Amino acid sequence: MIKVSAERDDAGNVLINASNADVIPYTLVFDFSNLQNLSGGSSTVISNPGNSRVATLKRINANQGTNYSYTYSYVKGNIFAKSKIEPVYLIPVPAGVTVEAQAMKSLGETISKNAGSTFTGVSFRFSEPSPILAPRKGIVSSMDMTHNPENKNLAYSANENMIELYHEDGSFTRISVLRAGSEKVKIGQTVLPGQILAESGGENYENGRHVRVVNFRYEKENTGKFHSVIFPVKYAVAEGTEMVFKGQKIEVAHPEEVIALELSKKELKSVQEGK
Repeated sequence: MIKVSAERDDAGNVLINASNADVIPYTLVFDFSNLQNLSGGSSTVISNPGNSRVATLKRINANQGTNYSYTYSYVKGNIFAKSKIEPVYLIPVPAGVTVEAQAMKSLGETISKNAGSTFTGVSFRFSEPSPILAPRKGIVSSMDMTHNPENKNLAYSANENMIELYHEDGSFTRISVLRAGSEKVKIGQTVLPGQILAESGGENYENGRHVRVVNFRYEKENTGKFHSVIFPVKYAVAEGTEMVFKGQKIEVAHPEEVIALELSKKELKSVQEGK
């Protein structure tokens, strides 16, 4: 998705440009292994969609030649992005539906039936087919809706239909166990809280119909490499309800004040008129 090129200007400075063909920002990490008579250039930069200047290496001595070499790596999302408010997420099915909220654990713990403590997201189970909704405002950054599972009584499948959202704070929400071909959105589209993304699946799973929600972000290690971190989020619930993620039954609520948290006046009006 990312292509990096370099050119020299008339003063002998090196201009490094990035072409980002995706719909969301990417974070680039440069390793300048050789800078002769050149200075500047941040090691970690953001490449927004389209073409942009990501680094300028300035010539130090106009009477001396220059030389340079570098390598780079990248990961999707802006790792420096922050939210202006504490995000609150909607349970991604319509208000009034009763769900069972269950914290998920790692695949190894699931297969071995061990009671592990590795948090890997939340499963919301329900009894009837349901539209699956955007839990928060975001950009549709990835989608795979082509799988028609044939096996029955599944605990897990490596080929689950999913839609991924990118949020303004640099984090992602991946929503999976969706019905093949049921998507109502497209990649690059901005979706608002409560907007229909797709239809539910899961009828061929041993636990029945459900949707899985994983929230994650990318972070940079001291080595310069990236790794993804899954983290728990705060979900909106009706007043007096506590989310414990242990199979607790909850009647879904979508408070307007939560829906409005990240929306402009125009976006909020669009949501209200769509009800």
